[in-house]
Amino acid sequence: MNLMFHAKEVIYSEALGGDIVQVSFQEEPDPDIDYSKRGTLLPPAIKYVAISANYEFSSEKLVEWCDGNDFDGGESIRHIEITRNQLKLVLKNGFRFDVSFNTDERTFKKMALFLLGDNT
Repeated sequence: MNLMFHAKEVIYSEALGGDIVQVSFQEEPDPDIDYSKRGTLLPPAIKYVAISANYEFSSEKLVEWCDGNDFDGGESIRHIEITRNQLKLVLKNGFRFDVSFNTDERTFKKMALFLLGDNT
């Protein structure tokens, strides 16, 4: 699978004092809180890639994704590159992701530190 998209929503989040970290890149903002889409029975699937780690148990980063139709996840990272406005990701199963995005400098620095921390 090769998935390419532009992420309009980029989120860096931490929980439990930094024990859990997640970075997500979504083609559109979360439809569950996008009030302009009220009235739809089920929110439409959107393209996204989310990378997370639970440091309480392991430092391994796992990836989940949706290609706009199907969801999958639980895969490890083989190679990752991140620049100020692009993420290139190759998983151990060979899936490739190329995501363009825009975010503020503070979020970018946190994301880059998390994503490149032990995968370089």
